[in-house]
Amino acid sequence: MLARSFGAGSRVMDETDQRIAEFLREDGRASNRGIADALGLSPRLVGARIDSMLLRGELRVTAVADLFEAGNDLVLAVGVTVRGRPTLEVAEELAALEEVCAVNIVSGEFDIEVLILSADHETLREFVSTRVSSIRGIERLMPALSLELFKFENMWSRF
Repeated sequence: MLARSFGAGSRVMDETDQRIAEFLREDGRASNRGIADALGLSPRLVGARIDSMLLRGELRVTAVADLFEAGNDLVLAVGVTVRGRPTLEVAEELAALEEVCAVNIVSGEFDIEVLILSADHETLREFVSTRVSSIRGIERLMPALSLELFKFENMWSRF
């Protein structure tokens, strides 16, 4: 279970709710009893607070796939320069590609930064040279292959 506050319209989570959500963020399978014991609360109170946070939309139950266990051994970061087309349109087209796991409109040298996952070099080469480079409005691609990944987390945020 991942936890985050949804902002507009929701109340500010109190410290106890935040601590419960942190336990669930670290281990979505944590039991009410385990959380209760760690926080000095009753399991019934923990369950009621979780139910209440779910009802208010402050917690969301999600499944997060391990992208590397799914056979994606290569990570490619690509800086993209856009010309002759709105950057947002190019970003939306890139985001629609299954192999692309992140698209950011950025300031700096590039207009967009993209993170691409691939099983092997041949698949990656084919994907970048045909599908990505054929998107109208892309003037230049600056790829950087990850040599060693030190951290990759599928987290929403810390409280």
